Amino acid sequence: MTSPNIVSIIVPVYNAEKYLSRCISSILQQTYKLIEVILVNDGSTDDSGLICERYAKRDQRVRVIHQPNAGPSVARNGGIKAATGHFIQFVDADDHLEPTMTQRLVEAMKPGIQMVVCGYHIAQKTMKQPIIPSITGIFSKTDFMQHIGELYKNIILPSPCNKLYDATLINDCHIQFDKHFSMGEDLLFNLGYIEACEQIHIITDPLYTYCINQDSLTKAFKKDLMENQQVLLVRVKDYLRKKNCFTADNQYFMAMIQANSIVNGLNNLFHPDSPLTSRQKKQAINAIVTASYVPMAHFSDTLQARLVGKLVKRQAIHAIYWFFAAKNLLHQRLHPVFNLLKQLN
Repeated sequence: MTSPNIVSIIVPVYNAEKYLSRCISSILQQTYKLIEVILVNDGSTDDSGLICERYAKRDQRVRVIHQPNAGPSVARNGGIKAATGHFIQFVDADDHLEPTMTQRLVEAMKPGIQMVVCGYHIAQKTMKQPIIPSITGIFSKTDFMQHIGELYKNIILPSPCNKLYDATLINDCHIQFDKHFSMGEDLLFNLGYIEACEQIHIITDPLYTYCINQDSLTKAFKKDLMENQQVLLVRVKDYLRKKNCFTADNQYFMAMIQANSIVNGLNNLFHPDSPLTSRQKKQAINAIVTASYVPMAHFSDTLQARLVGKLVKRQAIHAIYWFFAAKNLLHQRLHPVFNLLKQLN
């Protein structure tokens, strides 16, 4: 039984003591007051659990769930199960919200609409970049599906944190985050939810701030990054084909995403934490450039993509190796210099 007009804000928490207070405070300071905050402490080994309990004692709208570490998907699913609100909103523990975010989303959730999508900021140290949807307005599911590739490419679609959901729809359709999928589970959740929608409202305001911190998992070397990216892309393409939506525009943007995944996969091989030897990196490059998905990639998004695309299609393994080796070496050497200049300014 859901409570009318209440928004359940679900926050999976894992070792986030550095940023957690800022996150929770930004939620409790929302201009929309009809909220319940569900903090799911996912087996944190730092003081995150204590911080959660401290806020629960201060504000009766805050509830804490403690569970053994099982990952963000299980934490979010637990939050959904515990939620009593009519709407559901997700927030990551190291991010924060604009004061009017929840109010703006609820206002945009007009009768007949099941999901609201907004823009957001990406913040890294002193830099803040807005990510704005390229389309805006109210869309039927049929019309919205024609823009899946575009919204995926422009990183508006994947995250659950720039969206407002109907709790009844989630529960009635048994929509959950896939705990067996280590990358892209957010996107798969959204695709499953969109399938159950009738209308979706997109607003352009960047109301959420996604923070890239120095210790963020997104900055780590990922052994299976290339394989995981390809599994996700196949899942999305299959989804679009089943819905008869793998049309010209969606194909075009999916081809660009395919190219970007190849660039990301190659770059990941040269991450500072990569344990791979030079020989292993060249073997991995060879496996990528000879893969069956390469002909489906459209390398046109950036100058780097166009350059790498030419090298990939020529299967120029040594040239690719030295390009990414030089790029990452240059980044490592210039990074401290940029940090010093920022401090001086």
